[in-house]
Amino acid sequence: MFSAARTGAAGPGDTDFSALVFPTLADGGARGAQDDDRVRLERQWQARGHTAGYTEGLRAAAAAVDLRVASLEAEHAELMRAAAQQRDRRLEVLNAAVRALEIRTVPVLRDAEETLLGAAIDLAEAIIGHALADEATAVRSALGRTHSGVEAGSPVGHTVRLNPHDLAVLDASTVAGSGVTLVADATLARGDAVSEFPDGYLDARIGSALQRARAVLAGGVS
Repeated sequence: MFSAARTGAAGPGDTDFSALVFPTLADGGARGAQDDDRVRLERQWQARGHTAGYTEGLRAAAAAVDLRVASLEAEHAELMRAAAQQRDRRLEVLNAAVRALEIRTVPVLRDAEETLLGAAIDLAEAIIGHALADEATAVRSALGRTHSGVEAGSPVGHTVRLNPHDLAVLDASTVAGSGVTLVADATLARGDAVSEFPDGYLDARIGSALQRARAVLAGGVS
């Protein structure tokens, strides 16, 4: 059986027993502090990991955006080049069509213009011929043309040649008031007249006037 521990000097029989020693256990508060530190460190590392991952994600996203922008710019440049080529081809086709149209239409228009000019001269001839049907009017018109072609200061006493039939139509008062010498010329047609001056002549023939008109309208010089 066990005996109670006694104080004082040990007797001969007390050497068989010693005091019990119990191990000291860690304080519960210190263990909680260690757990908190571990949790805090874990959270810090988690935050660092999230930050690093977010930064890497931003870099990857920026790189992807740059690649996409470069791709879009290349596509846009290709579209612009293709549009320019298509525009040039259309312009070439249009210019070729214009040239072909000009080749076909210009001669036709030129022929039509010449036809119209010829018709205008023919109409003028018909109108003049109708006017010449009145003999008195035709002769007065011929004399008027000889005077209208004389420049101011030219000598008045010149000779006017007329068709003999036209000259016979004029009365004495008209001949006297003309101020010129009237001479019959059988080579002249009805309604024609030619003025003769010391240094030249004035062709007042209707046929000559129409020929000059034809030459001018056709682009020639008579």
